[in-house]
Amino acid sequence: MKLRTKITLFIITVALLTLASTYLTSQEIFLDQFTELDREALEGRMSDIIQTYDLELQGMHETMLNYSVWDETYDYVSSQTFEDPQNPYILSNYDEETFKSNRFDLMALTNGRGNLVYSGLYDSSKETVTPVTPEIVDLFGDIREQLDIFTEPENSYTGLAILNNGPMLMTFQPVIHNDMTGPVAGMAVAGRMLDDTEIGRIGVLSPSGITVEKVSDGLLKESRGQEIWVSQLPGDRLSGHAVIGDLFGNPGIVISMEQPRRIYQIGKNAMTNFTLFFIISTFGICMLSLLFVKHTILSRMTALVRSIRIIGKSRDLSIRLDIKGGDELSEVEGEFNRMISSLETAQVELHRQAMVDPLTQLPNRALFFQTLNRTISRADRQDLQIVLLFIDLDYFKTVNDTWGHDFGDAVLKQIADRLTGAVGPDDLVSRLGGDEFIILLSRFSGAEDIQARISAIQRVLAEPHTLNGQLFHSTASIGVSIYPQNGKDAELLVKAADLAMFQVKENGRNNICHYSEKLEEAFSRKKVIGRQLLSAVDNGELELHYQPILSASTLDVVKVEALLRWTSPTFGPVSPAEFIPLAEAGGSIFGIGNWVLRKVCADLRSFRDEGIRLKAAVNISGMQLMQPGLPEQLAEALADHGLTADSLELEITETVLMSDEDIISSLINLRSMGFCISLDDFGTGFSSLSYLRTFPVDLIKIDRSFVSGIQPGASDDTLVRAIIELSHNLGLRVVSEGVELKEQFDLLCALGSDQLQGYFISRPLPASALKVFISGYASAASTRESSVHIR
Repeated sequence: MKLRTKITLFIITVALLTLASTYLTSQEIFLDQFTELDREALEGRMSDIIQTYDLELQGMHETMLNYSVWDETYDYVSSQTFEDPQNPYILSNYDEETFKSNRFDLMALTNGRGNLVYSGLYDSSKETVTPVTPEIVDLFGDIREQLDIFTEPENSYTGLAILNNGPMLMTFQPVIHNDMTGPVAGMAVAGRMLDDTEIGRIGVLSPSGITVEKVSDGLLKESRGQEIWVSQLPGDRLSGHAVIGDLFGNPGIVISMEQPRRIYQIGKNAMTNFTLFFIISTFGICMLSLLFVKHTILSRMTALVRSIRIIGKSRDLSIRLDIKGGDELSEVEGEFNRMISSLETAQVELHRQAMVDPLTQLPNRALFFQTLNRTISRADRQDLQIVLLFIDLDYFKTVNDTWGHDFGDAVLKQIADRLTGAVGPDDLVSRLGGDEFIILLSRFSGAEDIQARISAIQRVLAEPHTLNGQLFHSTASIGVSIYPQNGKDAELLVKAADLAMFQVKENGRNNICHYSEKLEEAFSRKKVIGRQLLSAVDNGELELHYQPILSASTLDVVKVEALLRWTSPTFGPVSPAEFIPLAEAGGSIFGIGNWVLRKVCADLRSFRDEGIRLKAAVNISGMQLMQPGLPEQLAEALADHGLTADSLELEITETVLMSDEDIISSLINLRSMGFCISLDDFGTGFSSLSYLRTFPVDLIKIDRSFVSGIQPGASDDTLVRAIIELSHNLGLRVVSEGVELKEQFDLLCALGSDQLQGYFISRPLPASALKVFISGYASAASTRESSVHIR
C-alpha cells in the first residue's frame, strides 16, 4: 500500500474516532460531572449554614458564661429554693436590657435540685419580661429527667427545643465559681427563638434564603439517614436539606434551600456548542491535512529519494545534497551534509562547557580552582601576595521568588559583565554557582590599590539594573582573604574568604569583611555553643528568672515574664540574644522550649501552693509555632501541674507574626484552646495597628525603646499615647516594658497603659527570690500609693 493511501486512511480514521470519543465523553462524563458539581456546591452551602447555626449556639454559650461562671450567681442559686423576682441580684442582672442586648427570649436559673429559682420570657414587641409558660416549665422537667446536666463543672449543653410557637435555640451552663471550680450549684439557661430574624441571620450565606420546618416522616424517609442531602426539583432546580436534632437527640427541624442547576446548564450549552464546532473543525482540518501532506511532504520525499540514489550510484562522498526550503526534510539534508564535520565541533564545545559557566560564560568552579592553584604556585616562587574576593548577592532568593528565575538570570548576567569590566586584565572573575562569585586579584601595587579596586567592584555592584522596564537595586556581601596570610592552599584561601563573607551576612549584609583569626574564633564559639545547647537541658544548665508585671489600676503583681538564662560549661553566662538564634538554627530550640514550658508550669504550681496566684508570659519562637506537637505539649504541661490554659500568656514577636500563614493558623488554634496571645516588642518590626484587627492577638507590649524617652509633652509621649488609645479601640490590652524611672511609671499610668514592667518595679528574679519579693510587696500593699520601690 502506498504511503499516500496510508496517510489518507489514517487521517480519516483518527477524525472519526476523535468525533465519537468527544461526543461520548461530553455526554457520559462531563455532564455527570456538572450535575455532581451542582450537588457539591449546594451541599457546601448547606454545610456553611449548619456551621452558622452552630456558631449562633456557640455565641449563646459564650455569652451565658458571663452569668454562670460568677460568684454572685453561685451564691444566689445556692441560697434560693423558689423564685424571688424582687431579689436585688435578679433586679440588677436580669432586666429588659439584659434580654435585649443579648438577644435572649428566655433566661432562667435552677438550683442544684433542678428547681427554678428564676425564669423569664422576653416580649420584644412590648420590651417586657413575663413569667415562663407551663410549656417551658414542662420542658425543664423533661430536661431534668433525660439529661444529666447538674453534676460536673464541665457539663454544658446547647441545642434546639421544639415548642408550640416554634423552635428555640437553648444553652445550659453549670453555675460555678469565678475560678471555674465547683461543686455545681445549679444551671443557668438561655433561649432564643428561631424566628424569621434568626433564620435570616443563619441563612445569610444563601442568596435565595432558607426555610425551616418541623421534621416530618416524609422528610426523614427522603434523607435516608443523611444529615445533609440534595433532591432534584422540576425545572432544573435542586433543593438542599439538613436535619438538626433537638436537645434529646431526636430529629427536630429541617433547614432547606433551593437553587437552579447553573453549572449543569452552562456545561450542557458549552458541550453542545463545542461538539458542533468540533465536527466542523475536524472536517476542515482533514481536508487541509490531505492537501498539505500531498504538496509539502510526499513530493519532497520523492525528490529526496531521487537525490540520495544519485549519490549512492556515484559513490562520491564529496557530493552534498542540494538543500531546498527550510522544513524538516531540509534539516535532514543539512544534517547529512554536516554529519562528519559536526563531530569535531561537538568535541570542542564539550570541553569548553566543562570549564565555563553556561549562564554567564565566566570560568566555572573547576577552571577557577585550576587557575588559582597555578597562581598560588607562581606567587610562592616569586614571593607575591594574592587577594580573593568572595561575593554573595544579598536577598537574591527573593529576586527569583518575586520576579522569576528569568529575571534573576538576567541580573546575574549583568553582574558578571560588570565584574569583568571592573577588574584588570590579569585578574579572574568566576561564578561558583547560584548567586556566588569569586574574584582573583593577582597583580596590585599595595594595600591602597587593593582597596581602590574593591571599591570599584562595590560601585558596579550597587548600580541599578533596568530589565524589562523594571528598575532593580542589588547589594552584595564581600569576604576578603589574602595569600599567604590567610591560607597556604586554594581550599583554605577560599574557605577564609567564604567565612569573612558569612560574617558580613550576619552583621546586616552590603559590606566588606577581611578574614581574621577573630572570625575563626567567633565561628568556633558558635559551633561549640550550638553543640552544647543540644545537651543543656539534660545537664541542668538552664535556669528561669521571672520579672514581675504590675496592673496599672490596682498596682498588684498580676503576672510575670519568664526569661531564660543559660550558663555554658565553656564560656560561662551567655546572653539569650546570642544562644536563642543558635538554638533555633541547630534544632535544640524544641527541647529547650519544652523544658521552659514545663518549668514555668511547675513554678506556677509551686507559687499557687504557697497562695500566690500568678499568670506567666512565655516567649514562643516561630519554629515552635510551626511544630505540630506544640498544642499537645502545652496541654500536657498544664495538666501535669493542675493548671488551665489561662495560666499562660504566649509571647511572640512582630517578625514571627508576619512570617507565615501557617503561624497565624497555629496561633488561632492556641487561642481557641484558651491561651492569651501577646505581641512582644511592638513597634520594632513590620506590623501595624491596622493589621492587628485580623491577627489573633489579645495584648501588645510597647517596646522599651518607646518607653525610655517618654516625658510629658515629648514626641515619644504622643506616640505612646496614640498606641495605647488605638490598641484600646481595637479591644487590645497594653503592657509597657522597660519602665526604669518613677516619672515614666506615673506617666504611663496616666496615659492608660494596662500593665507595666521594668527595673523600676523589679529586675528579673529566680523563683525563690520572686516569692520573697511578692510576699514583701503584698505586705506593703496597705501603705503603697502611686509608685513602687526599685528592686
